[in-house]
Amino acid sequence: MHLKRILSAAVLLPAFLLLVQFGTAFHFFLLVTFAILVGLYEFYGMAKAGGWHPLAPIGMGCGVMLSYMEFLGAPAPWLISVLTGVIVLLLIGLLVGGTDPKEVVSRGAITLLGLMYVAGLLSFPALLRAMALGRTYIFYLVFVTWAGDTGAFYVGSTVGKKLLCPSVSPRKTVEGSMGGLVCSVVASGLAKFWFWEGLGTVESVVMGLGLGVMGQVGDLCESMLKRSFGVKDTGALIPGHGGLLDRVDSLLFTGPVLYVAVLAGWV
Repeated sequence: MHLKRILSAAVLLPAFLLLVQFGTAFHFFLLVTFAILVGLYEFYGMAKAGGWHPLAPIGMGCGVMLSYMEFLGAPAPWLISVLTGVIVLLLIGLLVGGTDPKEVVSRGAITLLGLMYVAGLLSFPALLRAMALGRTYIFYLVFVTWAGDTGAFYVGSTVGKKLLCPSVSPRKTVEGSMGGLVCSVVASGLAKFWFWEGLGTVESVVMGLGLGVMGQVGDLCESMLKRSFGVKDTGALIPGHGGLLDRVDSLLFTGPVLYVAVLAGWV
């Protein structure tokens, strides 16, 4: 398992970094769009395994459309209009699809949950990349988030004893959580001296803690969803890691946090 994780990271991480460094914001958006499609496919696949019946084609199509509108910088009234259109389209799909009236709410709800969880949250890295310091923000986001993930995994698997949230994830430990937070803060400090000199010292610590906490919350939320659906992994796309959502579950929650922090001028 460890060897597969390392080999997968050795292949995929350099390719990702090269795309961020030498690709344009639109190239990165295309990557995010592909990730959204794969993520929605995995989410709706889990939902089906759990006995739900989402409208996967409509959800995936609307996910791409919503992400594109956000990337274009559509103002709030347009985004609200798009979301309204998504709901109308979803209801029409349920109507013409001959859905049992007793299943309308559950099918519509699970479709919308996947849409907002995957497409909504995963769109924020594309928004960050489109900013003036987009490359720096993406490098920082990935570096701090995955440092926390890696620290939590290895500290927890080595010395972890006290369970963090056994009802959701029987393997995550308090020791692993603390180790992950330390790694996130250290990674944030390294980023300040390595490639983001404009990041203040206090901001570096606060953002490291903030992203570290939210990354772990994102991980636990995905574990909660998988337990609810009765599956172990979201897929088998990445050897040693599982599905795409297993790899980006933390980024789903850290991306919006960093975007809001940048937008508000906190960093």
